[in-house]
Amino acid sequence: MITIDDNKIIMSDRTVEFDEKIMEAVDIDNKLVVVFETNRDDGFDNVYCYGYDKTELWRIQPVPKEIGGTARTPYVGVDKINGSCQVIDFFGRRFKLDILSGNILSKDIVK
Repeated sequence: MITIDDNKIIMSDRTVEFDEKIMEAVDIDNKLVVVFETNRDDGFDNVYCYGYDKTELWRIQPVPKEIGGTARTPYVGVDKINGSCQVIDFFGRRFKLDILSGNILSKDIVK
């Protein structure tokens, strides 16, 4: 279990601090998948994956047009569902991620 305090992820045995404010994060397969707050107009791909040592493993890849069309919006949440990592964007679209690469595999609607 993790706790988020502004720009810190607090786990039972460690704290990982980032430069940006964290909206949500999950611990999955010994990796931290983090959704950062963004106020930038181009801040669409605001999901990153890190090792516990804060090594960046990947940044989420843009949504393929055949999965999500051309509309883009920042991500607002992340969750671990049935062992897979899924992120939610501002439009209420939920995307299943490949935890090894940050590629988007599929989409459904949650709103």
